[in-house]
Amino acid sequence: MEKYKNKNGIELSFTNDNDAHEELVKEVVVEAIKILKMHDSNCKISMAMAMNNTKKFLRTNFDI
Repeated sequence: MEKYKNKNGIELSFTNDNDAHEELVKEVVVEAIKILKMHDSNCKISMAMAMNNTKKFLRTNFDI
């Protein structure tokens, strides 16, 4: 999979500089992935709830 680029061709470029903001963004994304994985893979309702919870979490934390 390729990195996402916006319409101007700009992509995220996080380094390992221990920047507090960068680390927090990474933690939020990791937590979102954890929420997304919290479902019963045999249950469509559970999967839908996990996706909705992940979307809500991302919208809340990124104010989107």
